[in-house]
Amino acid sequence: MSDIKSFQRLFAVQALYEVSINANVKDTSLDNLLTYIIENSDLKKKIIGSKLILTKEIYNGVISNMGKIDTILKNSLNKKSKLQSFDKLLLSIFRSAIYEIEIKKEISKKIVISEYLLISNHFFGNKEAMIINGVLDNLREI
Repeated sequence: MSDIKSFQRLFAVQALYEVSINANVKDTSLDNLLTYIIENSDLKKKIIGSKLILTKEIYNGVISNMGKIDTILKNSLNKKSKLQSFDKLLLSIFRSAIYEIEIKKEISKKIVISEYLLISNHFFGNKEAMIINGVLDNLREI
């Protein structure tokens, strides 16, 4: 990942993850949450001057469309997989990618999947990347 938009996607995933694991964060403004994430990141020098427009769009889009996104995700999982059993970080990646693929629809599915596979490599190994690739490649709308 070397592009500003890739970093912004990563920050959106991190913000969604933070909200999912920390009840206290839900009362924090998105700007404050992003400041905290960026200040504790080794990428802060690479995004100097960015208004984080894509990050905010993805974060707000996921929050606003969570029910639809989760339904799409549930419909796209095989029978054995359950949404509740996924790691919260993995869910944040899925939700962000599904928002971009199925709701925002501005970038090709192939590019979005590639971007989120790169993000998953920051946190997970090949097993999770294969799960992400398989599920996103087989998205089924509601």
